[in-house]
Amino acid sequence: MLRISRRWAAYSRLVVTVGCGSIGLFLVEGTRLLTAAIVTAGLIAWTLVFCLRLLRLPGGEPVGGLWLTADLAVVCGVLAGQYWLIPPNSVPDGTGWMNALVAMTIVSYQWHTSARVGALAAVLLVAGYWVGIEGATGGEGGTWPAPAIWLLADAVLSRGLFVMVRRGGRRADEVLAAGDRERAAAEVSRARRADEREHLATLHDTAAATLLMVGQGTVPRRSEWLQQQARRDLQMLDPEVRAVRPAPVLDLATMLAETTAAGGVAVSYRPPQTLMLPSMPAIAIRDSVREALANVARHASVSEADLSVQHDHGRLVVEIRDRGRGFDPSQVPLHRRGIAESIVSRMHRAGGTGSVTSAPGRGTVVRLEWADA
Repeated sequence: MLRISRRWAAYSRLVVTVGCGSIGLFLVEGTRLLTAAIVTAGLIAWTLVFCLRLLRLPGGEPVGGLWLTADLAVVCGVLAGQYWLIPPNSVPDGTGWMNALVAMTIVSYQWHTSARVGALAAVLLVAGYWVGIEGATGGEGGTWPAPAIWLLADAVLSRGLFVMVRRGGRRADEVLAAGDRERAAAEVSRARRADEREHLATLHDTAAATLLMVGQGTVPRRSEWLQQQARRDLQMLDPEVRAVRPAPVLDLATMLAETTAAGGVAVSYRPPQTLMLPSMPAIAIRDSVREALANVARHASVSEADLSVQHDHGRLVVEIRDRGRGFDPSQVPLHRRGIAESIVSRMHRAGGTGSVTSAPGRGTVVRLEWADA
């Protein structure tokens, strides 16, 4: 806002000085014309230099005291020389272009100075204007008091407008900052909840699943697979391991080959040579496949499953099929969260979809889909 106000002050000063000063020369006659032309040209040159200084100031840095002093001196000097710069009949009633010059200078000062400096500048400029009128009219100022009053009123109104706009800008900044804080807090909360859900899903897929299989007698307690699986579970639950950020892109083909080799069932799977995916969907698909295979080992009453991978034009479809006893998905108790959290919600968090199709006596199909949007 401060940069905009300075641009407005600079451009308005330039427009009034160049426009009114140049047009005013056409109204001056006789020996005064040469003096008016020289003074007007000097005033335009100085205004250009001063306005460039205004435009180049960074941020909220104030204009230096020497620059303001010089500007006031130049403008007041020009105002005091009205006798040589405007027609005599335009001096007493304030209809000459000097009125536009002093008014715009007073108004624009309120947008790039402090209130104290702006008020002092307004008084000095009005004084310079008064000296010019008195010198040109020989003390016969005519309607002089009225223009002076209006000039001071211009200063007050301009300062009031600047204060209101700046307060509004600060209020808008506060509202935006509060909104940013609320959005940041909401993002942190969502990320925390997502991390908690993922941690619970991982806990369900690893230690809880392994202990359940042991409790149900699915695997012997001292089998070699159980020992290896316990090591894998502990590694996945290790906070230091979980804190390591994966590579941006992972080879899903290698990850699925390792997952199927470590499962509790024999998997028919023809992996592609490479299948590079972003880490988030790659990890979600791997973990969902692991949970699907664990469900086959726990519930399907079969020791085999089929895994297929189709990847075409950025769309990936992974299916895990078994020919086990199947089940009715609508009859799964609400407290059983294996499919809902470890497959469906996990894929949703990764930007994909997961679905389970099954029926009693007809086996189960777990379908994972992800598209590179």
